[in-house]
Amino acid sequence: MLLTYAFETLKCERVEFRADSGNKKSIEAMKSIGCTVEGFLRNNCKAAHGRRDSMVLSILRDEWEQKVKKELESKLY
Repeated sequence: MLLTYAFETLKCERVEFRADSGNKKSIEAMKSIGCTVEGFLRNNCKAAHGRRDSMVLSILRDEWEQKVKKELESKLY
């Protein structure tokens, strides 16, 4: 629902997600909804254990309209 709001109401061109590069479950979850890995931000923010590297993933408007929206809707209904 938030992706629908971002792309269809706010008219965003892309939605970006970030996760700790070691958080494999979150990264796989984001990939499973159609996110594409863009790369890593090294040592970009504080974490309980010091600093962390973040993986950046995103969905572009074209991807949303052509594929991602339909795939997500099929998972929900």
